[in-house]
Amino acid sequence: MERSHLYLMFAAKLLGEPVEDDLIDLTGCDLSALKASFLRKDYDEVTRSFLSRAINEFYENYGYEAKWEPDHIATMLGFMAHLAKDYSKDSLKIQHRFLSVHVLPLLRYAEEVCPGLETLRIIITEDLKVVERLLGVG
Repeated sequence: MERSHLYLMFAAKLLGEPVEDDLIDLTGCDLSALKASFLRKDYDEVTRSFLSRAINEFYENYGYEAKWEPDHIATMLGFMAHLAKDYSKDSLKIQHRFLSVHVLPLLRYAEEVCPGLETLRIIITEDLKVVERLLGVG
């Protein structure tokens, strides 16, 4: 499966869409709460209040228009689906930064409220390793 399709499938699942996969169990998860502004405890409250705007500016800088809340994990995965279509060095650098700085830290905190996301975090951690190999840094 193409990397972009994988990210798109995960984004759809986290928006509550029916997706044929057995990888992630979202039973009992409040999908609306999977936002950086709520969950990123590594930032103080003031910084968290600006995350949505900062992440949206990141999207805009790379030609992506957020269809949902910018700091929601589903939106972030949709952005990754957009980026993952491009294997140029510049795009891979952006993917590496976005996964490292935004997606994986959010998933670590999201696991606390939705344990089924552990599998997603593991898959995305492995994808980050793929990006690092493609960049020649891993």
